[in-house]
Amino acid sequence: MTKLSKRQIRQLKIEKLKSYNKRQKHTADVWLANQLYQSNFYQHAEKIGFVLSMAHEVNTYPIINYALLDNKKVFVPETDYHYQMTFKRLLNLDNIEKDSKGIYHSISNSEITNDLDLVVVPGIAFEKNGYRIGYGGGYYDKFLEKNKVQTISLLYDFQLTTFEKEPFDQPVDHLIIYNNDVVEE
Repeated sequence: MTKLSKRQIRQLKIEKLKSYNKRQKHTADVWLANQLYQSNFYQHAEKIGFVLSMAHEVNTYPIINYALLDNKKVFVPETDYHYQMTFKRLLNLDNIEKDSKGIYHSISNSEITNDLDLVVVPGIAFEKNGYRIGYGGGYYDKFLEKNKVQTISLLYDFQLTTFEKEPFDQPVDHLIIYNNDVVEE
């Protein structure tokens, strides 16, 4: 059996994410958010980095809103598209807009830092040991290589896979995985 390339896995997982039943996705997203809130990682973090999610990803907007109301300092990626990423403070969800690539970012006139307590790392596919496949830009791998910060990812069980790791890949410390076979009340 031929192993799939990262590119092939990315394509298959994005298709699966986009076709995920909306009601099931909502149930999963609420469950994942609650697991995050209950984690020691979240509870002990003051400055947290989140991605502003796309529609097919785990919905981070309610999580960000909760964190803001919970007096956490929320930071979101700020990318120059030359393979550099840092995090910019988000004061509220009204202060976002799409950049030239259609990705939401903070337009707050606020602090930029890499000094975070926790980063909730997005991904398309994951191995159980924390290695992940993102969108292929390498932004998070480069950030995590240079900045030692606690990391966690929220994912659906169908995002789990195996793949050939590359020397630059950086694993996530902890995974919270929603099991789609378990019916949540």
